Amino acid sequence: MTDPVRVGVVGLGRFGTIHAEAAASLGGVQLAAVCSRSLARAEEAAERYPGATAYDSVDRMLERADLDAVLIATPHKQHFEPAMRAVSAGVAALVEKPLTTSLAEADELVVAAEEAGVALGTVFQRRFVPAAQRMHGAIAAGRIGRAVAAECLAHLGRDRQYYAQDDWRGTWRGEGGGVLLTMAIHYIDLMNWMLGAPTSVYGRWATLKHADYIDVEDVAGAVVTYEGGAIATVQATTAFENGFASEPSTTVGYRAPGFRLAVHGTAGHSVGIAESPELAQATNDLWTFDGEEERMAVWRREESGRTSVPEFHGRQIAEFLDAVRGRRAPAVTGRDGLMALEVIKGVYLAQERRAGVPLPMSEDDRRAADRLTEGAA
Repeated sequence: MTDPVRVGVVGLGRFGTIHAEAAASLGGVQLAAVCSRSLARAEEAAERYPGATAYDSVDRMLERADLDAVLIATPHKQHFEPAMRAVSAGVAALVEKPLTTSLAEADELVVAAEEAGVALGTVFQRRFVPAAQRMHGAIAAGRIGRAVAAECLAHLGRDRQYYAQDDWRGTWRGEGGGVLLTMAIHYIDLMNWMLGAPTSVYGRWATLKHADYIDVEDVAGAVVTYEGGAIATVQATTAFENGFASEPSTTVGYRAPGFRLAVHGTAGHSVGIAESPELAQATNDLWTFDGEEERMAVWRREESGRTSVPEFHGRQIAEFLDAVRGRRAPAVTGRDGLMALEVIKGVYLAQERRAGVPLPMSEDDRRAADRLTEGAA
């Protein structure tokens, strides 16, 4: 493909704007369309991007804009329809996490894209952070030996005002899940990327701090096993104070540690990353190779204290559009999004059954998991 990659953005909230800015800044890319349910919002956005046309209908955009790819940043429950319409039209789609909130829809979308030969990706921008890249490279090269254990932590904070920003937040009806689906999914994807395909999940969840105003989980724990034999634990909560809160307390210090992922291997070595606070650029906090003790200090000096937004969204969007240009699979696929979603929905199903859930899920288990969450709509 020698002509510019023609891109449309669906959804023009905070992350849709990040997607639009990223696409517009890339060489060899034309931001050709912006789409919102509000035509006025779309027109206002289009004025900022020469050559972009405003739409309030995904169908009209796909019919008229001659697009090569769409970037989808709508609320969770509105991911499937525009993505499926794009794939059905032969247009590549990069979808904000979660890929969908329904396992049946996610599977349908992945299969449709694969059968059509259309690129489908899920936004997991934290894979593009240098510390995560180094960690994955060390594991893939066998430097830690065979991976045997991992721990994944999402120790986050939210407040009432955060959930009150939009009527869909914190609800099964609108969001489809809580701390697992909306926040921890990023590091669950990183865990899958490091360890391979998960083979089972067992977990529990509860709503213990925010129950007066949300009905999804604000605390969860899980054990995930992997095809290579590794056993990983997940702990996620939004119960900390002064995390990503709309109105941080002026009397409470910063108490939300953020994210952390560590992997340990048979060679006696461990690698890890920590994102503290949430949305800061993660740095390597565990790197046990002999003779490399000073590297973490160097990386920390070079990388800590930086925000991760919007830089790494931009890196993933650039990689995805390069994949579209080169007619290859993107680094983060729709199937990666489905895999992370199955781990999370598996926790919900495991609690219902008080038993582990084999992965990948059977069609019956996918339907059962969807009934627990989609059926709560």
